[in-house]
Amino acid sequence: MNNHEKLAHNKSVYEGQTMFSKDGEEFVIIEYTNTRKVSVQFTETGYVVQTTLDNARKGSVRDKMLPTAHGVGVMGEQRGHINGVPLTEYILWSSMLGRCYSNNRLRKQQSYSLCDVSDNFKYFPYFKEWCNTQVGFKSLDDKGKAFALDKDILVKGNKLYSEDTCCFVPEEINSLFIKSSSCKITKGLGVYFHRRVKKYAATIGMYGKSRHLGYFDTPEEAFYVYKTNKEVYIKEMANKWKDQIDHRTHEALMNWEIEITD
Repeated sequence: MNNHEKLAHNKSVYEGQTMFSKDGEEFVIIEYTNTRKVSVQFTETGYVVQTTLDNARKGSVRDKMLPTAHGVGVMGEQRGHINGVPLTEYILWSSMLGRCYSNNRLRKQQSYSLCDVSDNFKYFPYFKEWCNTQVGFKSLDDKGKAFALDKDILVKGNKLYSEDTCCFVPEEINSLFIKSSSCKITKGLGVYFHRRVKKYAATIGMYGKSRHLGYFDTPEEAFYVYKTNKEVYIKEMANKWKDQIDHRTHEALMNWEIEITD
């Protein structure tokens, strides 16, 4: 049998043959070139990869399009670590998925129970590329802390992490929208009932500290003072960081309105 006949024979034997990876994923040999080069396609995802015939027989191939990160995230061909050090993009991506889909995280942070991640953002190569086009990515604030990935500013009440709803902001801005649970009447806004004074107190958080705004007879009075001062402070922060945040973020902050139902 000459080489041409041998190749034709091997192609007829191997092409179309179904095998299984060590992880139990079904794949099919779709092209046989020689023993050192065969192309296989995974049945579930359609992912195609080149390998050796020996590796195919051993099942030593992996479907990189499977959602292996928190059951939903796909790594694709990208690497999340370089020389054992996790990429900034990978840390952000994994943390984002964990907030939305990790049962352990959701038990501790129930505010994320209704949150979701867009299909694009579930694909790490897309998320990585998006990060590197964003204003504020890898920026540091005046305390040397990295800007945070935020989903709450561009679209108020948003529950979806996506390229249209996320931006990078310093922690000083990100912390403006972290709610407390001190007053059920105002659903976690900066108003609480002071038992000793027997009045409603209003405060606003200011990145690691708070400003007391006074005591009031009703939660509505306290809320109005809180609302007025908080909106002024949000605008101050927007202008402070104007040159280091996306223009959409700055605009959203300048137009932000505090509602008692927030």
